[in-house]
Amino acid sequence: MYKTLIIDDEAKARRLLQTLIEENCPELEIVAQAEDVPSAVKLIHQHKPDIVFSDIDMPQYNGFQLLDFVEKADFELIYCTAHNDFALKAFEVSAVGYLVKPVQISLLVKAVEKAIQLGNAKPTITERLDTLKENIKDNALKKIALPVADGLHFVALDNIIYLEADSAYTHVVLNDNSKMLICKKLKDFETLLSNNTNFFRTHRSFIINTDSIKQYIKSDGGSIIMSNNIAIPVARERKDDFQQLFDNIKF
Repeated sequence: MYKTLIIDDEAKARRLLQTLIEENCPELEIVAQAEDVPSAVKLIHQHKPDIVFSDIDMPQYNGFQLLDFVEKADFELIYCTAHNDFALKAFEVSAVGYLVKPVQISLLVKAVEKAIQLGNAKPTITERLDTLKENIKDNALKKIALPVADGLHFVALDNIIYLEADSAYTHVVLNDNSKMLICKKLKDFETLLSNNTNFFRTHRSFIINTDSIKQYIKSDGGSIIMSNNIAIPVARERKDDFQQLFDNIKF
């Protein structure tokens, strides 16, 4: 059983979440509930929970400030939020769990499974939350958490040259010419990066960082030379879109 704590300033919301957890997540044991961050901190130190569900918008201190008062954050956080689409994307790329209110059962179960999986992952929840705050602060994604064999590896988006599909996996190629094989489809990365205008899908197998373009060759079907001198193809159906993008790029 995983000891679980619920934090929300609304009693009704706490009761509803408790009911959903008890009915759908038998592996969790709710050991306590709190209506604000100060009381939650005391309960965390007392019960040492494995998973904490926390509202974000609360009086006095918000959910993001919780870890500022905890001696050792050795639990997983799942935020319950009504934030906008960009904030939700920031949660996802930062590997911090979240649920949108009103909570859907299927997404609750999925979030719990992910929290249990991430329980032994590196970096810690504190480091992941720091990345989340950084991504939200300027309303622009700056880092992305990539799942690797020993946990998670954070990469600044500026350091990515391009991404290349490999069946159900994706190769992420970085400025230092290193390459990571990530267990995510290229389509998943396209969705995550859809609000970032620096990333463009040129082909069914490639997404490029336009800041890393070295040259565009229109002949022979069209190809893009990246900063590491690798040629990336441009699909026929993407040429017009890329040409328009290329015309707007200022070198």
